[in-house]
Amino acid sequence: MREGGAEFGLYYDWTIQRADPITWIEPVEDKLPAPLPPTYRSLVARYLFPAFEVSPVILLANTGEPLYHEMSMAMTEDRVLSEVLIKNGYAQFARPHSGDSDPVCFDFNRRNEEGECPIVRIRHHTIVFNSLIQVIDEIAPSFNAFVEDFVNSELTEAQI
Repeated sequence: MREGGAEFGLYYDWTIQRADPITWIEPVEDKLPAPLPPTYRSLVARYLFPAFEVSPVILLANTGEPLYHEMSMAMTEDRVLSEVLIKNGYAQFARPHSGDSDPVCFDFNRRNEEGECPIVRIRHHTIVFNSLIQVIDEIAPSFNAFVEDFVNSELTEAQI
C-alpha cells in the first residue's frame, strides 16, 4: 500500500488496494455481537488500506497486521474497550479525527432490515473507569449514509 519513501521523513503516499481473499474478516465477525454492516463489510472484505481520515473520523486500518490503528485489533483485542463495547452491542471501527480517544462504533443494537446500523461516538472515559457505555454523538444513521455525506461535502468543497 505504501508508495515510495517518506516525505520529510514523516509522510508516505499510499493507495487502497484490492485484495482477495481477505481472511481475517470472518474470524473478527465471529467475536462481534452481530455481522458487520453490509456496506462496511463490502469495503473491508475486498480492500486493504492504512488508517486514513474521512472527516470527522479516522477509519482504522484494514491490513491484517498487528498495528495500533488496525480495525481487527481494536474491534476484538483491546481488553478494556472491546470487551465492554462488544458486551453492550458495539464494535469500534474508527476514532475521531480530532485525536480524542473516544471510540467510533457501529451500534448493533439498532440494526435496520438491511443489516445497517448507526455510527456513534462513545465516551472513552466512562468505558475505562466505569465499564459503562455513554453515547455522546450519533455521527451517521449508517456507514452508507456516512460515505455519501462525505462524498457530497467533498464535491461541494471542490465546487467552491
